[in-house]
Amino acid sequence: MRPSGTIALGILAAIVALLAAPAAAQGPIYGTIAGPNALAPSQVSAYNLTIGGGPTGAVTYTVSWYLTGPNVAGGKPSANQPTTVTGNRTRFSLNITAPLAEQTMSLAVRISAAVGSSYENTTVEKSIAVITPIVLSASFQNTGTTAAVNVTVRFYVDGVLAGTEKIARLNPGAQVTETLNYLPSGLQPGTHQVRVEADLDGNGVIDPAKGEAVVSSLFYRGTAPLSTAWTVVIGIAVFLPVLLLTVALRRRQRA
Repeated sequence: MRPSGTIALGILAAIVALLAAPAAAQGPIYGTIAGPNALAPSQVSAYNLTIGGGPTGAVTYTVSWYLTGPNVAGGKPSANQPTTVTGNRTRFSLNITAPLAEQTMSLAVRISAAVGSSYENTTVEKSIAVITPIVLSASFQNTGTTAAVNVTVRFYVDGVLAGTEKIARLNPGAQVTETLNYLPSGLQPGTHQVRVEADLDGNGVIDPAKGEAVVSSLFYRGTAPLSTAWTVVIGIAVFLPVLLLTVALRRRQRA
């Protein structure tokens, strides 16, 4: 039998070796911001900050954020009144209000980490476009004899899904209009396609025999400033056994 003293010495040697092993390298502190790339004027939104690197141990993080740009009047928080929070977590939610003017602005974040006498800090920014939205609207009329329930309405711009709405219930003979605020971030001047799908059973497949509809048309974006760039109104009408679908594109007006 192996002497118990030998076992104890072996365990002690293993503990000493573990304590003497160098800790894994911890790189410089950094932050990553995730959230929408575009907002409407005065829109309230939350961005997620994830902190990595920096000191290890019982770290206390201090995070301050504010908006910066050509004209951030009406936006919050501002550079002279940033929002600041402190905590031991590595993820923070950053609430902001977009400014009134259309522009490309930045969400600037200052991060500091302290543990004992160790201290690190860094800054990170996210570019955000502030754009007045256009309104995609689709009007539906049930010309059948049964109610249409939970109809999925999908809006596409240039083949890319812009958003989804839901018609809870549309009784026979009734009409309803669904609207979607679309932020045309990165949409270049020229001709573009808008398409609307009405999916009665929500299976992603449009079957005209069921009264489901898909309609599309073109609109033109000019080279004028953003607030006056939309020069064409789209009107489409499709007659189907169950639904009458019309589509319109218009510029949302700000008070």
